Amino acid sequence: MPDLQTAMQQILQSWEQPEQPPEDIDMFTPTTNTSRATFEIVRDNPGNTKREYARLLAAKGYKKSSVTTLLAQMIRQGQIWVDSSGLLQPNQTEYKPLKSVKTLANRAKKAKTSKVRTPASNGINALIAEHKEAVRQIEARNNIESILDNISLSDAHELYRKLHQYFGGLPK
Repeated sequence: MPDLQTAMQQILQSWEQPEQPPEDIDMFTPTTNTSRATFEIVRDNPGNTKREYARLLAAKGYKKSSVTTLLAQMIRQGQIWVDSSGLLQPNQTEYKPLKSVKTLANRAKKAKTSKVRTPASNGINALIAEHKEAVRQIEARNNIESILDNISLSDAHELYRKLHQYFGGLPK
């Protein structure tokens, strides 16, 4: 059976796998090349933060606010994904124009399906809490001070009597 750290690493790696968006949605026609340049810089230089990409493109003459907005849209629409350390990675090799927010909203209305929560959206905090609780329990088992801090007076007296019996002390 794998240890807790190995199991957590496997779970986190499986969560980092991006979902593929459906391909049959109407697209915006790009009016500027800002969106294309934004995608291409992520594709050509993966593993940076939004701020770093905005700084790089601002040096080329693009607005930082436009770049960060486009990066957020690309993340929402699945063209780019954020790994566990917060760095951006491309999800495809070719640029595709961003989808219309109105089109996405209409498609969501038509689907009328309940939203399935992914482990990455709701489970990471639960996983962290479970890990902290498991660590706390392991530490509690190994820590005599925590046992003494959490034991009642009657249980402490009974433990005292049992230990003396075990080690050859007081009679019953």
